[in-house]
Amino acid sequence: MRGLKKTKFIFLLFAGFLLVGIFNSTAYTEQMAEKESYQIEDIRRGALLYDNWPIITGKNPAGNHPLYPATSKKSGKSTWRCKECHGWDYIGAEGRYKKGSHYTGIKGIYRARTQKGENLHLRLSTDDHGLSQYLTPTEIWNIVKFIRDGQRDISAVIDENNMAKGSAMLGKPLYNNHCASCHGEDGDKLDFKGNKEGIQGVGWLALKNPQESIHKIRWGHPGSDMPSLIADKALREQDAINILTYSQTLGK
Repeated sequence: MRGLKKTKFIFLLFAGFLLVGIFNSTAYTEQMAEKESYQIEDIRRGALLYDNWPIITGKNPAGNHPLYPATSKKSGKSTWRCKECHGWDYIGAEGRYKKGSHYTGIKGIYRARTQKGENLHLRLSTDDHGLSQYLTPTEIWNIVKFIRDGQRDISAVIDENNMAKGSAMLGKPLYNNHCASCHGEDGDKLDFKGNKEGIQGVGWLALKNPQESIHKIRWGHPGSDMPSLIADKALREQDAINILTYSQTLGK
């Protein structure tokens, strides 16, 4: 009888170890699947989602984002855009949005690029960000990929006077080859603010908001056919800066 109990005990112990092994194996497999999916996520799509995910997904979040300050000036769907708090320059209240109609006092995401992908995904999915109620896990991984691998130091692109630090001479042929067919050689073929006096095209935007301009040069514009010159055209970072520098000459 005692031998039978001992046999049952050994069997249950073995079964327990087996279940733990299966559980750990499953957890490891899921974790590796997450990491694998993270590696192949589309950084360009992440940048576009960062820009304006409601436009891309067609989702209409209700009310203001829970983290958007009640004292700030925007409302509704625009408060859910990542860029609205963290800025086109990714440094939030330390950068272009340290004052003006977009001021929130919220920090940027530039420092977050060194955080673990899994931690960023969790923060964006849950907590007060709450993006999982509107975005799929894959779409959130897209944004994580952009945060970790798509950001660039804005101080290497634009000086304290909001002037680009590249070469207009080198930027001109790049602009003519990749941008002029849609925007025109003079930059005014498309008017970004058609209801206002005068044409406000590429040159106007490059001078008025070079931070937004370089983001869109790099990654494209949500809801349009504008390509990412980094992801789609395989241009270098310095090429994008040179295009911005030349674009600013079109607004003078």
